[in-house]
Amino acid sequence: MKFLALLTTSLIALALAPQAGAAGAQLSYTTSWIGNTFGFGDGKWMQQDIQALRVASDGTVYTNSPWDESGAEIAAYRNGDRIAVAGATHGWAAAGGDAVTSNSAYLYAAMSIGNQGGGLVGADYPPNGYTWFGITRRAIGNIALGAPFAGGAGNSANAAKNSFLIVDTVPAGTDAGIRGLAANDSELFVADQFANRIIVFDAASMRRKRAFDVASPGRIALDPDGSLWVITGALTGQKAIRHYSAAGASLGGAPVLPGAAIPADIALSAAGDLYIADIGPAQQILAYKRRAASTLQAATPIGTLNGVNHTPAGAIDAGRLNFVTGIGFDAAGNLYVGQNGEGPRPLNSASVGIGAVLQAFKGTTRSLLWELDGLVFVDGAAIDPGAPDTIYTGSKIFTMDWTKPPGKQWTYTASTVDRFTYPDDPELHIGRGVRGEPMVRRLNGNRPYLYTLDPYSHELYVHRFDAAHGSTAIPSGMFAQASIAGGFPSNQPAYGEWMWRDADGDGRLGKNEFTGNPSTGSTVGNSFMWVDSAGAVWFGTPTSGIRQMPVQGFDAIGNPVYSYAASRTFAMPSPFTRIGRVLYVAETDTMYVSGFTQTIPYDAARWKEAGPTLARYDNWSTGAPVMTYAISLPWNTASTPPVTTVGVAAAGDYLFVAELYTQKVDVYDARTGAPVGFMTPGANVGGTSGQVDVELGISATRRPNGEYVVLLEDDARAKILMYQWTP
Repeated sequence: MKFLALLTTSLIALALAPQAGAAGAQLSYTTSWIGNTFGFGDGKWMQQDIQALRVASDGTVYTNSPWDESGAEIAAYRNGDRIAVAGATHGWAAAGGDAVTSNSAYLYAAMSIGNQGGGLVGADYPPNGYTWFGITRRAIGNIALGAPFAGGAGNSANAAKNSFLIVDTVPAGTDAGIRGLAANDSELFVADQFANRIIVFDAASMRRKRAFDVASPGRIALDPDGSLWVITGALTGQKAIRHYSAAGASLGGAPVLPGAAIPADIALSAAGDLYIADIGPAQQILAYKRRAASTLQAATPIGTLNGVNHTPAGAIDAGRLNFVTGIGFDAAGNLYVGQNGEGPRPLNSASVGIGAVLQAFKGTTRSLLWELDGLVFVDGAAIDPGAPDTIYTGSKIFTMDWTKPPGKQWTYTASTVDRFTYPDDPELHIGRGVRGEPMVRRLNGNRPYLYTLDPYSHELYVHRFDAAHGSTAIPSGMFAQASIAGGFPSNQPAYGEWMWRDADGDGRLGKNEFTGNPSTGSTVGNSFMWVDSAGAVWFGTPTSGIRQMPVQGFDAIGNPVYSYAASRTFAMPSPFTRIGRVLYVAETDTMYVSGFTQTIPYDAARWKEAGPTLARYDNWSTGAPVMTYAISLPWNTASTPPVTTVGVAAAGDYLFVAELYTQKVDVYDARTGAPVGFMTPGANVGGTSGQVDVELGISATRRPNGEYVVLLEDDARAKILMYQWTP
């Protein structure tokens, strides 16, 4: 109670603290970005996922994916530039899909249309409780325009009116996505995986001509002789390549895949050679050369064996592939490759990839003609305190050259995910299936450790690095605030919070590696978790105070060791009634807390916000902390849009507070709480960004030259927004 009493006494500081409803005037700073080829200053961005691609003879690449945050599900690229977005595949219950093709007149792309739980009615939408899966047809000269046909559906309010072909009508929640398309000027071939058939439509009228049975058909490649090469067995676990006539007769000549191969896409070159993207452990493109009209002979695969996981593991280089989702050739024989870091979307998955990479190669060599990147989605970023030119996101490493102009400073140098060596990595199974908001800490002899937080702070993941595994982040530990639904991990305690440590070093969640703490019940649920520079984990519980779990050392594997018995709990500090964020600076024994007070109480509608009040406490760990100040943060829930806060970061002498709806970072003097100014996105990113709508979506660092770098989540256009400011 002594602790709480001292805090109450220090409330006199409130009368002296500056009241910072807004943080002064706009600062002088530079806006930049990381992870996307385009910054959006010219209205362009590279989409965040590629599920399928089609290459036209002139080298135009058409892509498709079920979801892009800003609506570029279907897009066109040529010569290293984005030239078009199809549109009408985002919102109003429309979504993109998993296949795309074209002929001389039309672009055909898989998509789906729902009715938003019955909210959309009429001929443009399926009945309540159902979803349409089918094909959108667009004019090849302007893919934003639908190419209508008799019997076509589609939203009458947009340019895609009457240009959607319904293939399957299924109950909502059923995945009947089209997984393969091929076309010539007379016919369109559709892999209807849901019905185990390939349907052939007239390419002009879109009338059904015929169909034939194929077990779980996926990608289709159209041979110059008119026959079809098809990936089959996607839903049976027995993927293979099959060869059919255009009428559906089974033909010979299909290659037998290597035992561990998993085919993801299939394409033919202009010379008639067959290529298969393998997303098994080899991570290569299998090549089969045409030796005679009906004979294919295996040739040297394209790409480094084991792809991005080849030694040194994680290193990014042309030809080190990372889960290819699409391949194709232009008339000159140049190879185009789309990757997303996880492969084609599994059935009933809402996967959005962990970053799109689109590359064009000279022929089938490693000579890169151009590359486009859209690498970051629902992910934060943090500078490595031991390597100030290195920036981590949850799954990637970027190397910075600060002398280059904005948007050109970053190079994608490493992927930290190895799905084959560490298939039990918790973040591949929980939530979106990718690592989220990072905190990089130098511990245990200045070794880097990667701590990542899920978007809304339910779990905290710990990853270590070692020389043998290059840049791969090895699963090391995990904190969960409650038992996790969904069956993973199977050995987790049934009740209460728990933690896991990789005691045997295999990166798997072994049965005897869990420690439960049921005595806390639900009191730690919805805590904000923060890791300080010494590796201590802090829990800002909603209403039960603040808990510290210091590192107890490191085991023989190199994992940090934590103990519930060694935790220390601090009472709820006045004036707070509910905690939103905690941020402890170990070097100065300073604690920053944001949250709600009796003046502005907690509102469940603002469950992910940081809160309207921020306070600084000095001498936090001594048992006699002093509240130096408490300030009012920008907060007006009655305005349009609302003004609320979502993230807090500290670096050097300043605090940086991200607003949720208003694309603004407010800066305060950390010593006094006085407002300094604010930053908003510059013209080179279109004067806009996505909402920082995760709990750890902002980080800040003071570089050795005195410049402050502020990094923010910007999932709207697959990048990290960056501000560079020198006081």
